[in-house]
Amino acid sequence: MFHRSHRTAAVRAVLAAAVLGGAACSSTDPSKVTRELLTMSKEEAYAQGEALVSKRKYEVGRQYLRFVAENYANDALGKQAALRLADSFFDEKSPLGYVEAQGRYKDFRSRYPSHPRSDYALFRLAQVSDRQAEKPDRDQANTRLAAQSYRELLQNYPQSPYTAEARSRYRSMLDLLAEHEFLVGQYYFKRGAWESSRRRFAGLFVAFPEYSRMDKALYWAGLTERRLGRDEDARALFERLRRDYPESGFLRKLPKLGGGAAAAAVVAVL
Repeated sequence: MFHRSHRTAAVRAVLAAAVLGGAACSSTDPSKVTRELLTMSKEEAYAQGEALVSKRKYEVGRQYLRFVAENYANDALGKQAALRLADSFFDEKSPLGYVEAQGRYKDFRSRYPSHPRSDYALFRLAQVSDRQAEKPDRDQANTRLAAQSYRELLQNYPQSPYTAEARSRYRSMLDLLAEHEFLVGQYYFKRGAWESSRRRFAGLFVAFPEYSRMDKALYWAGLTERRLGRDEDARALFERLRRDYPESGFLRKLPKLGGGAAAAAVVAVL
């Protein structure tokens, strides 16, 4: 009797936290959910939560999943509920949903580092940042976070079923970061900050050797070197452009840069 009464009190306390946590914005009567959970096994509660979030009834469905995740935190089903709860926020595809999902995937990996689905949580964590990545002319904080998480997945879980997609998206994130560096270098070039431009292009070559528009970067880096009076360095960059990218459209511009006056005229119209 003593054990049972304490068990009932504990369940009621968790129910209050789980239900009230989602009651403020839910159209479902929280007392009804409470009554249902008091009569359900953890398996039934999870199944109900899963069914509801699968139908995009997120607010009420999360109440069931949250109950299982919090009341059975060390149980296999409780861990599964915690992951499914994070997925429900990810599936919303909203800015606030991604923020919540990010926190929950991080928490899952922190709580259960050796869980069999830790690779999945890391993959989802990468996707959260990936989906929030900005265009290359904007801040790249999310792009960097996505690249970091994809790289961690590839390094730590080489046999994961998510490695193929992670590798593809990792390359895309690196290309986005490289394009950002190119645009910054070009920005400096167009404003006459030649040395700053040169440093950006040099950093791009080192950090992103597989940049998909490397021919473009080589061309503009060569123009920058000419502006700085480094004709030998410019010639080396243009030769690399000819050698490695024989089909590049930028090759047609190179003959126009024969002399100093001609070069200045071409640059002026760019």
